[in-house]
Amino acid sequence: MSNRPGGRVVRALVPVTLSAVLAAGPLWGVSPAPTARAITPEQAAAAGYIPNPAPAFARIAIDEITPEIMDGNAFSGGQAVGTESGVPLVTVSGTITNVGDTPLEAVDVRLQRGPRATDASAIRDPLVWSEPSFGVQGEFERITESLPPGESVPFSLSMPARAIPGRAGPDLQLTEPGVYPVLVNLNGTPVGGSPARLDDTRTLLPVLEAPGQPGDPGGGDDDETVLTDPVDPQPGPLPSSVPLTMVWPLASVPTRVAAVPGVNGPDPVVMLSNDSLLEEISETGRLTGLVRAADEAFSSSGGEELRRATCLAVDPDLLGTVSQIADGRTVLIDDGNGPVNPDDDSGGDRSGRDEDNRRPSTPEDPGTVSADAVRWLDELRALADGGCVVALPASQADLESLARVGSPELTRAALDRGAMIERILGVTPLSNVVLPASGTLSPETAGALMGEGSTAIVATPSTRTDTGLVPDPGMVGLAGTAGQRALTYSPSLGSALAATGEVPENPRYSDPDTRYWLTADSEQARLQDARAGLLAPLVDVADATAGSPAVAPAPTTQSPTTPMPTNPAPPAPAAPVPTPGRALDQGVLAVPPQVWSVDAEAAASLLDTLGEQLAAGRMRAAPLPDRLAGPITDPEGSLATEPTGALDPGEVDPFAQDPSGSTVHRLTEALNGLGTLRSLVDTSDPNSAGAAGHLDPFLVDALGAISETGRRAEGDGITVESGTGTAARLRTVSRLDGIRESVEAALARVDLLPPGSVFTMASPNSPLLLVIRNALPFPVRVNVDVTAPEDLHVDPLGMVQLPAAGSRTLQVPTQSDVGGGERLIVSFALTSPDNRPLSQPVELSVHTGGYPVAQVFAFAAAALALVLGGRRYLRYRRGILDPADEGHRP
Repeated sequence: MSNRPGGRVVRALVPVTLSAVLAAGPLWGVSPAPTARAITPEQAAAAGYIPNPAPAFARIAIDEITPEIMDGNAFSGGQAVGTESGVPLVTVSGTITNVGDTPLEAVDVRLQRGPRATDASAIRDPLVWSEPSFGVQGEFERITESLPPGESVPFSLSMPARAIPGRAGPDLQLTEPGVYPVLVNLNGTPVGGSPARLDDTRTLLPVLEAPGQPGDPGGGDDDETVLTDPVDPQPGPLPSSVPLTMVWPLASVPTRVAAVPGVNGPDPVVMLSNDSLLEEISETGRLTGLVRAADEAFSSSGGEELRRATCLAVDPDLLGTVSQIADGRTVLIDDGNGPVNPDDDSGGDRSGRDEDNRRPSTPEDPGTVSADAVRWLDELRALADGGCVVALPASQADLESLARVGSPELTRAALDRGAMIERILGVTPLSNVVLPASGTLSPETAGALMGEGSTAIVATPSTRTDTGLVPDPGMVGLAGTAGQRALTYSPSLGSALAATGEVPENPRYSDPDTRYWLTADSEQARLQDARAGLLAPLVDVADATAGSPAVAPAPTTQSPTTPMPTNPAPPAPAAPVPTPGRALDQGVLAVPPQVWSVDAEAAASLLDTLGEQLAAGRMRAAPLPDRLAGPITDPEGSLATEPTGALDPGEVDPFAQDPSGSTVHRLTEALNGLGTLRSLVDTSDPNSAGAAGHLDPFLVDALGAISETGRRAEGDGITVESGTGTAARLRTVSRLDGIRESVEAALARVDLLPPGSVFTMASPNSPLLLVIRNALPFPVRVNVDVTAPEDLHVDPLGMVQLPAAGSRTLQVPTQSDVGGGERLIVSFALTSPDNRPLSQPVELSVHTGGYPVAQVFAFAAAALALVLGGRRYLRYRRGILDPADEGHRP
């Protein structure tokens, strides 16, 4: 159980309550780790999760909060209450929905506020506090007298930021800078029941400059009015600026799958498992929105500094795939729902993803798809020109699995793609930088994958000081390595950014005490939380430079289901004063999830927030290359084998308890098959140059199979449920099986075609006929192994070269030492240059009984030839012209 005041009380109840809940309902078909059980949102709600992921009667969601930031700049749009005061209103608006089957009556809402966060590392704590911890309370306001099932109603609540002289009524008491949690409490009466608290929702409000008191600058008194000029604001004294570094990720859920070479024509194709990538690079797509949001922000006020502070983090596999689409390569969607192909001539060969022999479909408008790819790459090139670019692990591959597999080819495909990025974008990416998608890196993995002088960018829980403690964000020297280092970022900020967007995640490194079912909050509320996370270090610096004590959250022991509580939180003790120098050094290193599911509007909103603070001087740009070249703050640090905040072993590696076999074993098998396929390529033939276009997608597919994306999406990151754990493991198993089947189908396209099952030798040295077919679209070379009895000598064939999409008929010299009438079995088999069998052996039954018959025919033919020749000679001597000699003189 958390010892934080106001913490998630349900933690202590889960071992008993949750087990009872789980026993009452069915779980997933495949059992995960014993300590990790899959539950539904309803089961989590029954176990008392906060916030409630599945309220029984009504759900309340925040759609907007104004102002988003209180920073003295006309309070970012806050409205004034009364001309004599200039006190802004804090307004929260949203939607209430009846999610149950019971009509609701007397639906009321109330705005509440909890204590300010102690520091930037604790800003997510209030998101799992129960309602009584939000002791500053407004008054309930009636939203509607009745709300039928399935119906929704909007709400809007406002409270003054501080007390208004001469006016009675509650206010939010925002009297000093800080990050404050705000809660909206929903009450109502189910028909036939009693009044009760039905739901609540919360978000964070960053206050960089509190509204002035009467007589203060920006405030007012009874004698005169002093208002902040909304056009030309004059903010108060600024704290020292904090360094800002933003990593801007451009990656997509891996959907590239390997097609069996030749099945879809002689040219390489781009095979996708669905059309999500095509949607994301369209005019209104997510990836287009991320590029355009950054471009617009770089062109706005403070944009030049924001550009310097931002480094584009690009997935090489995404870039390579879009580049191939832009070059005109055919795009196919293999989702298993395409039409039946009646003209299939592949001999039953399939990719392993389509068990009904269905043909992949093409996009509705291939021309638009190609044009979108060209446009997106052009916009990305313009954005990257002259700026910072860093390569992400391709397909967000799990580096721990990559290290365990130990394949140099797969490792290069995942981590050594800088040349391709430079070729496509025209910008050289940062070298010797590893940015794990999980945010963590084990010592063993670093030793296997990181070169000399490399730097890993990870969350602080992945590192330790020489005394075994988790260090503050900064540069950690990894003792005992070849100059390797770790640049760490705040897990609180990283978790806040990962919680944004359509598909929120609880990262592996997130604090277990602040994990909750993220979809219980609206996207807008989670975006506001991320905004607060970005700005929280500014408050830390203000506290440190002013020497003011921070206020700790108020404790609570009340049940989260207490109806309509009214008791305020008791006072809290002061926390230690932060150290100014350390707070200034840390600054902000923002590392969102690599597949960031925010839309263009949300992305632009966060960039605008940062641009405003850069323009105001509260932040200053700290380019990522400068951070990487900075001094080491903890020279004797190390990477942690078990990062603080990591999930249980079965959840940290959702593939560790693969019920159908080891993921590493499956991946190794697939790579071995790919190695065999590569060994077939006849590199001496100039036509083999296009083989890489057919085979490289297998590596992309393999990296996508071990992708980190989606492992901890949805849910609370503790239970193994939909989108995480078991589901991710099963997706990986299925995808690796598909790769193996695709490789086997490709190898099966090189096979033997014997001319019948019985061959009769006309003489003891009659050659045997054999046809080898190559249905692959590139030339290959294979070994033909022969097994024959001792009395039948068959010359070895050795290495045989086959043309692309062609066949070759071979005459195999054969010598028989037995008489006629014998039946012998000769077996032929194809093997690859690396000695892997390519097909089942083909047995040919050789009949030696034709020798006497052949000899009789030979003698008869010779005798007939002598007779006819003699007759012709005699006629010639007698001067008798043969009809055939007409026109010739004797």
